[in-house]
Amino acid sequence: MLWSYYTPIAEALAVAQGDSMATRAIPTVSEARAAANAWLITQLPDRFAAGIPEYDPTRNGWRIPVWLSYPDLEPLGPVGELLVDAVSGDVHAYTPIADMKALALQLYEHYRVHIEAPLL
Repeated sequence: MLWSYYTPIAEALAVAQGDSMATRAIPTVSEARAAANAWLITQLPDRFAAGIPEYDPTRNGWRIPVWLSYPDLEPLGPVGELLVDAVSGDVHAYTPIADMKALALQLYEHYRVHIEAPLL
């Protein structure tokens, strides 16, 4: 499934809330997701990926779900969350790595038949 990132909507929302996205290093959904994925590849195996970010004005950052995914399958489910700072682009908070791995293992066990199904 392809996701659309129409950034003028996010910018209009920010302006309506009295917040200027021009001062952010990470002003768009796609940039927030890219920052999250860059962090994830340094911390977790390749089956973990960033979901769709949501801007959280109370924390001046992007809340981004972390999903377990496998090729040719829909994402199996969320395993955690990251908070990417909208100004610095750094990950400021995240679900503990051990917790994400443990939940990923549970999802893997639950979907094992689909993951290991032979290709036709």
